[in-house]
Amino acid sequence: MKMWTKIAGLFLVGLLVWTSVAQAASGKKNFRIVLVPERNIFEQQRKYNNLCEYTCKLLPLDVRFEVLNGYKEVLSALKEGRADGAFMGSFIAAYGIDNYGFAPLVRPVWPTGESHYRSYIFKRSGLPVTRDIATWKGRSFVFVDPHTSAGYFFPLSLLRSNGVKEPGEFFFNIRFAGSHDAAVWMVANGIAEIGAAKNTVFNEYIKRKPELGEKIEILYTGGHFPDSTLVVSAEVPQGTREAIRTVFLRMDSHQEGQEVLKMFGALKFVKTSPDEYDGVRQVVKESGYEINNIRVLDN
Repeated sequence: MKMWTKIAGLFLVGLLVWTSVAQAASGKKNFRIVLVPERNIFEQQRKYNNLCEYTCKLLPLDVRFEVLNGYKEVLSALKEGRADGAFMGSFIAAYGIDNYGFAPLVRPVWPTGESHYRSYIFKRSGLPVTRDIATWKGRSFVFVDPHTSAGYFFPLSLLRSNGVKEPGEFFFNIRFAGSHDAAVWMVANGIAEIGAAKNTVFNEYIKRKPELGEKIEILYTGGHFPDSTLVVSAEVPQGTREAIRTVFLRMDSHQEGQEVLKMFGALKFVKTSPDEYDGVRQVVKESGYEINNIRVLDN
């Protein structure tokens, strides 16, 4: 527990940077891609590192991947020009598309055949909490981050549809875990009684730590959101966008690309378009907000 607590603290204060092991040829333009900390920062590094190496070899760019310490920081980096692209969660991607002209390129297809994710709402096993929202009153709830579809807006929409418009008054305590796997860990270990997270990270984490699965019961599943999508800023030229998209879309047609995909845990990448975020926009609206009126950044 102490070790996990130390690691979880890195979500708030850490910045991990890694570059491609294969050095880019001289003259290549730097291209910075930032990542949201949807899972343990070291697991996020491991998962994306091979993609970084592969794309750097095939693109006329010196590609660098960096994990930032929060969803808001990823949005800010892309909006302010400190990054060229980002693998984003669905809310941040939709927000950036609608407000800053970000362009979604590709997203992974997992071995299940899914390229979307859902929200899980779960409780610690044994608690007298059911699908009846009234039984949640006075309990503690852990969200992931106020800028996530599965870890914030879907549970908000569920609560609102059941008459709960002020979660801060309904729950005894509300926490934000910072990552999806941290939210699972907190409920499994009794730090929070109920929580929310994206199903893909939940399932991945429980597969690695099956003993935690015995401590958690899923109450609700909902939402249908494009999974971690590579998005680029409005300033990235169309030619560069197409070159990047092509490398990812063709990965599954080459042996080396297939090996990288296997290590990443995906079958392939597919093209992503702005209208595929309509489900995100709808769940935000059902939460009592309009995506264009939410203030994420200070300016």
